Amino acid sequence: MENPIKRIFAVYFSPTGGCKDICLRISGMMAEILGLDIEKIDLTSLTNRQEVHEFVQGDLVFITSPVYASRLPNKIVGDLRTCLVSKGAYALPMVVYGNRSPGDALNELRSVCQGAGFSVLAGASLVARHAFSDDIGRGRPDDQDLKEYKDFVDGLADKLRSDKLDFIRLADDYEPEPYYVPLKVDGSPAKFLKAKPKTDASKCDQCGICYRVCPMSSISKDDYSDVVGICIKCQACIRKCPQGAKYFDDEEFLSHVAMVRENFTRRATNKFI
Repeated sequence: MENPIKRIFAVYFSPTGGCKDICLRISGMMAEILGLDIEKIDLTSLTNRQEVHEFVQGDLVFITSPVYASRLPNKIVGDLRTCLVSKGAYALPMVVYGNRSPGDALNELRSVCQGAGFSVLAGASLVARHAFSDDIGRGRPDDQDLKEYKDFVDGLADKLRSDKLDFIRLADDYEPEPYYVPLKVDGSPAKFLKAKPKTDASKCDQCGICYRVCPMSSISKDDYSDVVGICIKCQACIRKCPQGAKYFDDEEFLSHVAMVRENFTRRATNKFI
């Protein structure tokens, strides 16, 4: 069968860079096989999520999101449903989880893709370092992961060469599973919905990086220590602050981080469909 792919897109929501890295690695492997370039769309930016991105026949779109509480980020999934439109394009949804559990996030992203009009060729739930701590999923993705990526992409390339493409489809009445309830060290629910990052004024040099990287545009332009909007605990401002001035001090949140660190440092597995 003649190669049906004319363009490859890497589309990602990636506050701390893990989803971007994995999306570009995997889409890059496919681009190398097909001799195509990658077109990138970064949906971490609120401005980019407010635009409509349309894909057409001949496009292969790798769409990648992090897993938050066993689902897609609840403040982002609505944007994904409105900003992505397919008119005959193929999609490959991928979710990235921080070594705890992928939950139902991949199915939820498949549902987003189907709702946007994509034909879904395959999908993956992939492990990366947790946004909350370097000790959770440390070093992932590693060489073993990259080999699994390569095998996955080789299988996808073979599928594209076949005489008939088979797609994977969720039932029309699919409903995502409930969100995971975060727990504290003592096993009780951790309630940190309203927690927001703090700023160490002695370290902050007013560079404004936190304001620019917040995917919700929730940090004040006039006072970088003031979080005026919703915080989704993505850790973008914390991980990207060059001075280490951002931090969380919410006890419930910190207890949850400690619980995950204590219980989920074993090697989690990638899952491919």
